[in-house]
Amino acid sequence: MEEGSMKADHRWLKQMAKLGFLLLMGASMSAEAGLFGFGGSDKWKEEVQLSDGRIIVIEREQINESGGDEWALNRGGGKPKEYRIRFAGSDGTGKMIEWRSTKKDKFMWPEIPLLFDFISGQPTIFTLLAISAGCEVYSKYVYRNGGWVEELLPERFEPRATNLLFGTQKNMPSFLNLAGKAARNSDSGYRQALKQIGPNLKVCG
Repeated sequence: MEEGSMKADHRWLKQMAKLGFLLLMGASMSAEAGLFGFGGSDKWKEEVQLSDGRIIVIEREQINESGGDEWALNRGGGKPKEYRIRFAGSDGTGKMIEWRSTKKDKFMWPEIPLLFDFISGQPTIFTLLAISAGCEVYSKYVYRNGGWVEELLPERFEPRATNLLFGTQKNMPSFLNLAGKAARNSDSGYRQALKQIGPNLKVCG
């Protein structure tokens, strides 16, 4: 075989090897993206105990997206983009009502839903959002006349224990009962602001 032909074959083999490596890396990154939740969503059904003692089942969904300013804070490379809650209305029609998080902090993390209840017969959701490096604030949403309305909370109000999952989602089942949720929310490392709404509108430190 001529020397020029051998060199051309060698270059071709190197290019093919490089292409194979890039394809392998692409497949690996794609697998990691699925593993760490760079996109897509996580869905589950969750038991919720209301203030009147009733236990209902709601649908939860966490929409995920990849990095941004969060890479230094979230080594997994992905983060929640939006939270959704779906539940059957109390009018007996079986119609599903959906709530979606709307507020984001300066690092583009969405507000965290912490409490779901029917207050004075109206579906109500309380959330928590970081407003600075060391401070968070609660919000209240009420469903009325076919839509969600934010009701401004006073600086101090009656505290309520949270009843939604805020803890780990590792190895999440498709159905989360009350005991399973309590176990996931029980880690001593979780801050008190996640475990109880109020009595202060703003929580710092």
